[in-house]
This record gives sequence, structure tokens and C-alpha cells, in this order.
Amino acid sequence: MLKSLGLVQILVLGVVAVLFIMTWDFGRRILENIQLVQAAQAAEAKLAHVEQVNAQLQELKKDVTTDNWVIKKARVDLHYAQENETLFIPAATPRAPVNVPAPVITPPPPTRPFWQDWLEALFGTK
Repeated sequence: MLKSLGLVQILVLGVVAVLFIMTWDFGRRILENIQLVQAAQAAEAKLAHVEQVNAQLQELKKDVTTDNWVIKKARVDLHYAQENETLFIPAATPRAPVNVPAPVITPPPPTRPFWQDWLEALFGTK
């Protein structure tokens, strides 16, 4: 009743096992390759963003080192003026505060226990 495996059957099992292992390894390598490609694409996108920010900062650095930028900042932020110039600063009057009336909150009606409703229904009101 009990059969032993023949040489051909053992070879077939070995070949199937080797094919299974090779298929598993091939699939794992494909997944690793996909992950590496995605990581490279993310790194390229981040690099492009950083290069764009760097270009903007280089432009700002060129602007900041000029005398015109310093004069403009001094006028706008510090309200300075050059010699023989009159600086006009408009006086802004703040608006008067609007008195908002406090909201009127009505108290909720007092709750009555249900047994008082039953008593009034049976015996009437006083």
C-alpha cells in the first residue's frame, strides 16, 4: 500500500522546488527595483524643488546687497528719509468701537416631573 517515491518523482519535486524559489526571488527583485525607482523619482522631485528655492534665494541675495533695496527697506520699515526730504506718514484714526449688545438668553422653561402632569390630568388644576 505504501509506495516509495521513484527517482523521476524526486527529480520533479526538486525541479518544482527550485522553480518556486527562483520565482519568489525574481518577484522580490522586481519589487525592490520598483521601490528604488520610486525613491529615485521622489529624490529628483525634491532636488528640483530645492534647486528652485535656491535660485529664488540667490535672486534675493542679489537684491539685498544693492543700495536701493536698503534705502527702500529703511523708508518702508523704519520710516527714514534722506536729506532734504519730507516724510509724510498719514495719521490713521482708528474706528470707534461698536458696542454690541449682549445676546439675550432666555432661560429654558422649568421642567416638571411627569407625575405632576398625571395628577393635573386626573384631578384638574388648583
